[in-house]
Amino acid sequence: MKSTATNIIGNILNSISPKEAKRVENRMLLAAKIDDGMQAKGWKKKDLMLAMSKKNQSEITRWLSGTHNFTSDLLTDLGTALDIDFLNLEQSVPKPVIYHFSVTVNPNISQNNFTHEFANSKSYLQKNISA
Repeated sequence: MKSTATNIIGNILNSISPKEAKRVENRMLLAAKIDDGMQAKGWKKKDLMLAMSKKNQSEITRWLSGTHNFTSDLLTDLGTALDIDFLNLEQSVPKPVIYHFSVTVNPNISQNNFTHEFANSKSYLQKNISA
């Protein structure tokens, strides 16, 4: 019996695409963050329901289940009620660093020497740019 259940769960997990798995993971993380915010305030579902001007606790239950697809408006409102930043939109994305190089080739150098020196300089640049 146990192996049958394990096979069923394994089949279900294998049928989920990486994209859908990431979506589920994010919804579960949001649900956990909402729950953490409620615990920090000592709130029950009813308290959050009232703070969010909702009429039914079942909506809060859906949020906490990890299956709800949140809108940015709802996350903004939840963040205000729970004093949590769910969106973190102000975080800047690092701009890529662009390097410009020029190569001067000595016309008197042989192709083998050029290839060797070019490979050495490329290795040197990679080590020093990465550092």
